[in-house]
Amino acid sequence: MKPNDSAGKLGFACWILAAISVLAAPAELRVPLTAAGGEVDDRVILADINRHTARLMESNATVRCADMLRVPQPKQCKLELRAAGREKITAAETLRRSRAGVLIISNYYKCNRCPNWHSGVASGFMLTADGAFCTSYHVLENQANETLVIVTGDGRVAPVVELLAADPVSDLAILRAAGKDFTPLPVAAAVEAGDKIRVLSHPDSQFYVFSEGIVSRRFVDIRPAGQRSMLAITADFAKGSSGAPVFDETGAVVASVNNTRSTYYNTTDKGVNDNLQMVFKNCVSTRHLLEMVRGK
Repeated sequence: MKPNDSAGKLGFACWILAAISVLAAPAELRVPLTAAGGEVDDRVILADINRHTARLMESNATVRCADMLRVPQPKQCKLELRAAGREKITAAETLRRSRAGVLIISNYYKCNRCPNWHSGVASGFMLTADGAFCTSYHVLENQANETLVIVTGDGRVAPVVELLAADPVSDLAILRAAGKDFTPLPVAAAVEAGDKIRVLSHPDSQFYVFSEGIVSRRFVDIRPAGQRSMLAITADFAKGSSGAPVFDETGAVVASVNNTRSTYYNTTDKGVNDNLQMVFKNCVSTRHLLEMVRGK
């Protein structure tokens, strides 16, 4: 792309902002998280995230979500992903091995009901040691968000400084956080209905909730802009879990948490759903993530 193109100017400006952000960032910030399996104090963690994000913004270490979205959004990027293993491991071992690479995504926004700034919560997982990670595209796209900050499972706090690739159809985004020596998680795509899976996520700001279940089915989700490959699973998750990793029995990420869909027996004359029968828990297959990284 030519340097005098308007899109090229925006891309260069975003690169400069990211470089300045890294240079301006204060010394490494940390949130006191417990080890896998230990007690978690959600209120302390959320307060620390909010405080650290404010500090990063004051030091000009953050990049605005609007600026990341304003530049052209590539559909692919080149990354060397960690290879999946072959040996099946226990749930406890999955939690122990993966915890550091499972992310809290803090979406920082100005409240419209009070004068304060707040930290919303989503989920994600680290792909490379130099800060590339995956989450849901809608986490970045939310217009209320000023900026994004990640917290790793071992308590490191870092600003999100760059959008590497985006696929709105599958609802996946690959971004980069400032820093190095992160813990990447292995990625695979070979999973079938009936296979055992595990989820580690942050439902409703309740941090590092671990659940287990099976793949109940694989299906095609038809969307206005295209279609995507999905898994329905029986492991629990809820709002705040968007972008969280779904693990197979080897500890590899095989899907990304995406949405729930409730099925009711009927709808009343006033349009109210009545008699909840089932909640489908739907996740995006990592097939799409691998296409974003390696190409089809």
